[in-house]
Amino acid sequence: MSDARPATWLAAERTELATERILDVAEELFVEHGVAAVSMRQLATAVGCSRATLYRYFPGKSEVLAAYVDRATRDLADSIGAAVADESDPSARLRAAVLGAVTGVRANPALIAWFSPDTAGTSSHLALLSPRIEAVASRFLTTLLPGADDIPDRARWLVRVIVSLLTTPGVSPDDERTMLDRFVIPVIIDSAPAHVDSAQHPVDSA
Repeated sequence: MSDARPATWLAAERTELATERILDVAEELFVEHGVAAVSMRQLATAVGCSRATLYRYFPGKSEVLAAYVDRATRDLADSIGAAVADESDPSARLRAAVLGAVTGVRANPALIAWFSPDTAGTSSHLALLSPRIEAVASRFLTTLLPGADDIPDRARWLVRVIVSLLTTPGVSPDDERTMLDRFVIPVIIDSAPAHVDSAQHPVDSA
């Protein structure tokens, strides 16, 4: 009797490669035409497949956009993690993370295309609803505020701040830094519990 597992693994690998290929092409189209203008028909043509084949991987454009947001969030989170690794002060880490996220999006033509005037509403909606974005923000804040019991709420607020900076930039980088220092960091950091109960939240002292 033949073992069906290799075929199953190969099928899964092909699916992953096809999905990545579709998202790569979608990224190119976002840059060239804008997110709002890209249709499933246009995407299928650019990928080189039928719309029926495309729909097997993504039921609609919303699913393509959501998958792209998730992938971009993963990649951006990796670069931000490396950028804040040397920051020990929680406020400094938070400031560096937010500015790093904003700078990273603005430096990527495909990502910043999401925040053009004709696309900002849809992009903001997806960004605020994306489970991956909120999960990344929650994990990051947990490392800063291990005693806080409202991390999800703080994470949602942080995501909204980043989206707001992308859709409505400050007048300058210094202005954005000042707004973060005055109106964002104090809310997220300074309102956290003053101490952590070591009995409930043990800290590795090694």
